[in-house]
Amino acid sequence: MSSNLFDIGVSGLNAAQWGLTTTGQNISNAATPGYTLERPVYQESSGQYTASGFAGQGVTTATVTRSYSDFLTKQLNSSQSNSSSLNTYYSMLSQLNNLVGDPTTGIGAGITSYFTGLQSVANSPGTTATRQTLMSSAQSLSDQMNAAATTYNQLRDGVNQSLSSAVAQVNTYAKQIADLNVQIATASSAGQPPNQLLDQRDLAVSNLSQLVSVQVTTNNSGYNVSFGNGQPLVAGSSSYQLTTAPSPSDPSELSIAYASPDGSTQTAKQTQYLPDSMFSGGGTIGGLLDFRSQSLDPAQAKLGAIATSFATQLNDQNELGIDLNGKAGGALFSTGSPTVYANSRNSGNATLNVSINDGTQPPTGDYSLGFDGANYTLTDRSSGAVVGQFASPATSGTIAGMTISIASGSMTKGDSFTVLPTRGSLDNFSLSNSNPSAIAAASPAVASAATGNTGTGKISAATVTAGYSIPSPGITLTYNSDNTLTSNVDITLPDNTKVTAGTKFPYDPTKGLTISNGSKVSATISGTPSTGDSFTIAPNKGGTSDGSNALAMANLGTAKSMNGGTDTLTSSYANFVNQIGNQTNALKASSTSATAVLNQATSAQQAVSGVNLNEEAANLIQYQQLYQANSKVIQTASSLFQTLLGIFN
Repeated sequence: MSSNLFDIGVSGLNAAQWGLTTTGQNISNAATPGYTLERPVYQESSGQYTASGFAGQGVTTATVTRSYSDFLTKQLNSSQSNSSSLNTYYSMLSQLNNLVGDPTTGIGAGITSYFTGLQSVANSPGTTATRQTLMSSAQSLSDQMNAAATTYNQLRDGVNQSLSSAVAQVNTYAKQIADLNVQIATASSAGQPPNQLLDQRDLAVSNLSQLVSVQVTTNNSGYNVSFGNGQPLVAGSSSYQLTTAPSPSDPSELSIAYASPDGSTQTAKQTQYLPDSMFSGGGTIGGLLDFRSQSLDPAQAKLGAIATSFATQLNDQNELGIDLNGKAGGALFSTGSPTVYANSRNSGNATLNVSINDGTQPPTGDYSLGFDGANYTLTDRSSGAVVGQFASPATSGTIAGMTISIASGSMTKGDSFTVLPTRGSLDNFSLSNSNPSAIAAASPAVASAATGNTGTGKISAATVTAGYSIPSPGITLTYNSDNTLTSNVDITLPDNTKVTAGTKFPYDPTKGLTISNGSKVSATISGTPSTGDSFTIAPNKGGTSDGSNALAMANLGTAKSMNGGTDTLTSSYANFVNQIGNQTNALKASSTSATAVLNQATSAQQAVSGVNLNEEAANLIQYQQLYQANSKVIQTASSLFQTLLGIFN
């Protein structure tokens, strides 16, 4: 019996030793990333039959298990993925928001300064100093536009670099998981779970979930890891390596693709690209791609649209005036043409021409033109919404304020082009003419009242529109005694009534009257003329004293020409800045909320799998007492054995 008691004591001593060892392991790894709380599992040893009943054989340590919850772990990984995505997006957008800055500074202030300079030129059109100041403002604005382009391009390069780094990390973790699958399978064949290897694999999955959103399933070969849409990343002992490559639709941006199994270089048509949408909202990679597609690209397109509209409006109005040398004005600014990329995977040989129909109200987005064999469809790259289409066999169409045409060759089914109407406007924004005399401050038409007029009648400054022509020697209007006017040439009244030369037409002094020459040259008569008073609209033969066209250009600053006639250029820029600011604030709130959810998920998971040092300290005492008690059992068994030996001696 003493022998049996001795064996029981030894089994208890071993059990206590396992408890102390496991508790010590927990305490020493309390701060180890990925460590899962371990617990010894005890079971009663099989009894031995005797005539007096089954005699106990002590205790057996069956195994050491991890306090692991698959549900809580997956919930934590999902929360990590979402939080990492939003934090990355917010971090990148904050950089853009800081660079855009206050709507009253930077480009917004530059636009305002330029219009203020135009007002000064209008007030003093013949002064070289005011013209030079205006040109300096124009150059400063151009520099600011170019600097903005550099900033956007640097942010895009930063996204590319971060994507390459993140993909390299994904590959590392994917290979690590695949290798651990093999090691765990080998170690488990002995019958006990290799807890340390299991912790390493779960930590690799946790780290991976911070980079990209993944789904994990378990089978006999271990963990299988896939992206949200089912694309595999790890399958048993195999990992599918990723790479970054220039996007087939936009070579300035990197896309994610499967790497060649043998490491060889692949052509664009050989590469299996993974769509950006597959990573949306998940991990660092999802945050980077969402920032690029939902904020960076649209912001550059919108600011480019403002630059395009500004240049077009100023150029159009300047071309309607007369410069300091008495010549017709020309373009003041240049913004380049729309950027078009043919998808590198196209099988057709088409080239595409794209032009903006109305530069004063250009498109404010980026687009993709695809061909399905029957229709050419234009979609918004940011939202994916269909903007419009035209059907084959036509090879051109007008969509979203652009004329799109196949210049040469033909598109085949599945081919596509990327159309960036205004992205390059910031890079290419420049002065077309830096000579101060090129500012066409004067109107080509001069309206004047005859010096011998005796009435109170007045005539406004003449305005012209594109395609104007002023008859020589000019348009002369004469007031008659019967409250009528006559003209020496054919004119048009506000209600589009055509009046031939020499024909009387009514004039109401209380309302005034605007007359035009085919709607191309116009002026307004007001007041009460006397009989015989006359007014003339004649070609402007100078340009040093007339600032009416400069005034018309200055008034463009308050003209609601953007966004369908709801915003001025300056308010459009302010709205652009505010939109980015509002988006940043909204994303900050989402990021904060996601962090709170992550903290809750971490607390829930750690409550099950984390090490509680207070609890382990109590366990340490418990197992110490258990060790001491079982030692006492062994001591008692030894004493009894010695007593028996003494009897026989």
